[in-house]
Amino acid sequence: MIIKEKDSCESAVKELEGILQQNLSSEKRALVERELAALRKGQKGEKDAAYLINFDFGNSENWAVIHDLRLEDNGLVAQIDHLLINRMFDIYVLESKNFADGVKIGDNGEFLAYYNKSYHAIPSPIEQNRRHIRVLKNCLNTHDIMPKRLGISIRPCFRSYILMSAKSRIIRPEKEKFDTSMVIKADVLRTTIDQVVDKMNPITNFTTITKICGSSTLRDVAEKIASLHRPIKMDYAKRFGVDLPRIRSTERSKPVSRERKPYYCWECRSAVSTVVAEYCWSYKHIFDNKVYCKKCQKLVVERRNGKRG
Repeated sequence: MIIKEKDSCESAVKELEGILQQNLSSEKRALVERELAALRKGQKGEKDAAYLINFDFGNSENWAVIHDLRLEDNGLVAQIDHLLINRMFDIYVLESKNFADGVKIGDNGEFLAYYNKSYHAIPSPIEQNRRHIRVLKNCLNTHDIMPKRLGISIRPCFRSYILMSAKSRIIRPEKEKFDTSMVIKADVLRTTIDQVVDKMNPITNFTTITKICGSSTLRDVAEKIASLHRPIKMDYAKRFGVDLPRIRSTERSKPVSRERKPYYCWECRSAVSTVVAEYCWSYKHIFDNKVYCKKCQKLVVERRNGKRG
């Protein structure tokens, strides 16, 4: 079941394209062009991975799929590309990378991407995903999202994978020097997950089975996680020091889209629009940084005032 799709990046692409229409220095133009190329490249990698994930898991009631999840917790931020959750609460945190020309992983886990006819050092996506899982764990605990058995919250099992483009070349070190088994091609994710299940020993498998839940519970947990999504809009004009009065005035003259986003009321689970969600976030000291529909907002306020709704 697909809980959330990726947010659109079209506005960011258009803003960067608009900046390139301005009179820029050669150095600044190179920076903007690189940012735009990286955005488009990352967008393609996430889109390709999302297609494969949706193809294998999107129609299954045993899996919940969340794309493009941005979480905030006590100053920490995680931008998770894809999240897969099954009914045994195995949570697969997936980071997609689109290094079409290949990547090399050193003996100590350093990552080198190949472009412009040579290898260049890049941040480790393995360590990046490790930090994402830390923030996700904190959010699950802070918002008490996991269901309980005998009064005790079920503990999910987190699994990290880096999804490379199916066409990427991956040069790996010897396994004894550095384990890169979590770096896989996006098109073998389903096979990899099946192999993980097959390798479970009887004791581990029994413990996992005791956590199994129904599809409705899985959906409820996934929707609660998706409701924590905190999108952010990058002000590229400010970042690159460019004044875009004409573009901004044109944008203001256009009707504001009230397109419904996949947010859900924390209380009654009904769908909530972006406008209502942003209202709750603006008064997070009242709504505890959670999203409520208009009806349930009144109940929350009444409870805070010691009244009964």
